[in-house]
Amino acid sequence: MSEAKIALTVSYLLNLEESQDGFKHITLGKKQITQFITPLISVGLIIWGFYLGVNSLGRDYVILGAIFLLVQSLIRYVLLPQIFKRQFVKYQLGKSQQTVELSQNVFKVTSQTHERSYAYSEVKRFVEGRLTYVVELKNRVVIIIPKRILTEPQHKTLLENTFKRI
Repeated sequence: MSEAKIALTVSYLLNLEESQDGFKHITLGKKQITQFITPLISVGLIIWGFYLGVNSLGRDYVILGAIFLLVQSLIRYVLLPQIFKRQFVKYQLGKSQQTVELSQNVFKVTSQTHERSYAYSEVKRFVEGRLTYVVELKNRVVIIIPKRILTEPQHKTLLENTFKRI
């Protein structure tokens, strides 16, 4: 049996900013509409409170909506990034080297602990972020590939075209 020709091989260590970018795209970026529902409900409560009148029952709705909006903002933009940073540092997630090899029918992901091959048909979603590319597989495996390692334009084009055609 002949060995499949490898079109692209990239090895990398993720830094904190790249991990956060990939994590953001895989969690918050999944359903664009759902990340706006709870803030819209909070704003709706505030508007309803002003409609009822700030001197009566409406004051309670305005306060409730403002508290909900503040709590949501704190969780999304302060608490979750701090928790992620703490876990990243504690478990030294960026210290494990990962290698991705693209060939004609499959791509191989190698880390320090194991090596796995995946068919391109197993790719569920491919997202291009600010610092990374995120490949999500149907079995919920997520592969984060930093853009900085693709130094040549043809490598970037090859990677994007390979996963975007899925």
